[in-house]
This record gives sequence, C-alpha cells and structure tokens, in this order.
Amino acid sequence: MSVNRRKFLKNFLVGAATVPTLSACGGGSGSDSDNGNGGGDISPELPGGQEITPTEKLRFMVVGDTGTGTQGQYHVAAAMEKVAKAQGAEFILGAGDNIYEEGVTSVDDPRFLDSFEYPYQNLDLPFYMCLGNHDCASTIFGGGSNNKRGDYQVDYHYSTNRYSNKWKMPARFYNEIFGKQSDGAPFLELFVVDSNPLTSFYIDRDEDFNWQNYGYPQQMWMKETVDASQAHWKIAMSHVPYKSNGKHGNAGNLDEGLRILFNNPDADGLRYKAFLEDAFAHKIDMLFTGHDHSMQWIKPVPEFGPAHIIVSGAGGKTDALKEPERNPTFYQREEMLGFVWVELTTSTMKVEFYVVDPDTGDHTVGFSREITKPVTTGALEPALA
Repeated sequence: MSVNRRKFLKNFLVGAATVPTLSACGGGSGSDSDNGNGGGDISPELPGGQEITPTEKLRFMVVGDTGTGTQGQYHVAAAMEKVAKAQGAEFILGAGDNIYEEGVTSVDDPRFLDSFEYPYQNLDLPFYMCLGNHDCASTIFGGGSNNKRGDYQVDYHYSTNRYSNKWKMPARFYNEIFGKQSDGAPFLELFVVDSNPLTSFYIDRDEDFNWQNYGYPQQMWMKETVDASQAHWKIAMSHVPYKSNGKHGNAGNLDEGLRILFNNPDADGLRYKAFLEDAFAHKIDMLFTGHDHSMQWIKPVPEFGPAHIIVSGAGGKTDALKEPERNPTFYQREEMLGFVWVELTTSTMKVEFYVVDPDTGDHTVGFSREITKPVTTGALEPALA
C-alpha cells in the first residue's frame, strides 16, 4: 500500500485516535523502554506540581482471535463500542491471532487495515496486543513455524504511516503500567507473554527463537519483572492457554491426539506450563488467554495460586468446547462470539462476559460476577472470593 493511500484513508475515515493518559513501558526483545530493563516510569505530576489523583477504578475489555476481517469481527467490534460507551473502558487487551491466517509480511501489509483498523475504526481506545500462533506462521494452519513474522506487528507499533495510533505492541513480550496508587506505585501492571516460540507445532529453524535463545531469556525476564513489580493489581496475558476446556486443552498436554502431525517436542506445552507457573504462580490476580475460540472463566487451581484464568478467544471465530468438564469453571460458552469486560477497584474485580450473536450482532451479558481481589497486597495470600 502506498504512503499516499494510507494517509488519505487515515485523514478521511478516522484521523488520529485519542489515547488515554496511561503510563507506558516496554520490555523484552525490541523494547523501547527508557531505562532499558523493561520497567516503566510512574505517571508524572501534572503541570504546576499538582499530583495526579490516585486511581480508584479501572475498566477495560479483553478480546482474542479477532483478525478475520469478517462480519463476525465487525459484530463484536460494534458490541464492544456500545459497552465502552455505556459502562466505560480505558483500554482493550488483544489476546493474539490478530491477523489471520498467517500474519503479515511487512509493516505496510494491507491486512493491518482489513483485520484491525477497519473493524475497530469506531473504537477510540488503545489496544495492547499479544502475538498469536497465526501471527507467527507462514501457512494457513498457523503453528508458529515462522516467528520472525511477529516482528512486523512490533514494527507497526512504531510506524509513522499507520492508519491510527491504537495498536500497542512495543515488543514481542513486555509490561505496561496503568494508573497509580496514592504512594506513587502503579495501580495495575500488565505482563504480556509471547507464547508462540514456546508452543509451536513445528520447529522454527531460526535459532533466535529456540528455548536457549528466546524461551529461557523471556522466562527469566518475566519472572524478574513480576517479582520487582509494586503494582496493586497484576495481570498477565498470553495467547496459548494455561488451562482450557476447548480443543487445544491444558498446557502440558496441548493438542492431544494431533501431536503426531507436529515435529516440535515443545508442542505439548510442558515447558510453557513451567514458564507460566515460575513467572506468575501466587503472584498475579488474573491470566487472560485466547487460542480456543470460546469464552471460559476457569476457577483457580492450586499449582497456579489464587489467580483467575480467563479464556477470551471468541472475537472473530467460534468453536465447540472439547471437554467441558476438564477444568472447573464459573462460566463457559461455546459456539458464540464474545468478549470480556473488567472493572477493577482497590478491593474488588467485576468480570462480565458478553455474548455476541454471529448472525445478527445482538449482544447480551452471558455472565457477571464480582469478587474480592484474589491476591492480598503485600502478603501474596489468597483473598476470599
């Protein structure tokens, strides 16, 4: 796509998107963080020395497996727009598979328009994105066999010719800070994992993405960053599930019955499971994933601590649940599009699952629940749900 056409479309259809004043930081490979270690600065004081009012409430939406460019994705986007206007939202988390079926081949690939910019042109909120297996593949089957392609999605974050400034992916894995507490510490810190080189169906021959050069360094960076966090709320996002009742299953036994077709010994996700538990167990309040095209709120499991595990992968495609009883849930829904809306206060989290009809676009609240903050600040002990 020529620069002139991109600029014309940008000026004609949406103009520059407005971004809430959130304190941003990047980490991992390709980070643009100022201090070089993945940490971010606390939001500065307002002009004149006035301090920013501490955050009392933060609202956001989570949607994954979006990038189809189909009517279904547009239906979900329209429903998200209505919920944002009615209930408020400061930002959106995108849980991967941003551009089907095989990602993009350059920072100027028109699929950024078809799979992201056009469907969400009326949602004037920043999207903090996570790489999915289809974003890192060179075949329609996904499988994460060409992880280098994910770099173009990082490049789009920095592009001066992009359609809007809503796409946020400062690195393949990174952290981000939102809001602040009265003592200046962050209100919320987000930790974004790049799960694809860790769980690829097929071996990526690029040694930059093997476990020695990428998996373990990412795990060490993530663990150190989470341990150093002073945020009141800590949440993580990855594409491949830790636990799921959908067709891909639980980490450690991913895609059982299909692995005979794969050549990567890490396709079962056993080391990925150890990664997540090492970095996040007993430390975070929530984990969001996609990959399975359904909606699930899985109850906390002992090996991961009090964190609530949420699958929100129905932003553009739908699937049936393979084993609905595999993991105990508060809620699960198959064969319907949808997304999740979250509201955090100092002591509670409210989670609502929105179901979107694939044919009509009608949306309803499928499930809503408010619970006490899972991890008690400073004590790392489970709070009562």
